[in-house]
Amino acid sequence: MKRYFAILSILTILAACTTIKATSEGYKITKEQVEEIKPGVTTKDNIIDAFGNPTNVEQKEDGTEVLTYTYKEKKTPTYLKGLIINERGSTTTTATLEIVMKDGTVLSYNFKKQEKE
Repeated sequence: MKRYFAILSILTILAACTTIKATSEGYKITKEQVEEIKPGVTTKDNIIDAFGNPTNVEQKEDGTEVLTYTYKEKKTPTYLKGLIINERGSTTTTATLEIVMKDGTVLSYNFKKQEKE
């Protein structure tokens, strides 16, 4: 019984000392920012002001340009002020925004957000 109590006490202490370590790559892309994009109205300058420089730019043969923005955020549980890291409990969220431009104006866009455990 004492052993059970000791294990339960340790688990309770570990749970109380849990923090989340967050790391990210790229510019954060929010749903609100994406909703501000208006095909036929929003310009390339507006896009760069809102999202910064794209992760990738692709020139198409039809004269369109595809700007791709990628944002990744990884959250990892840690215990005892980061001494123990639980990689198996990590979640990664990836947001991808592809914007098709023609003559400096947004033609269309696609926004995807995925979460992986």
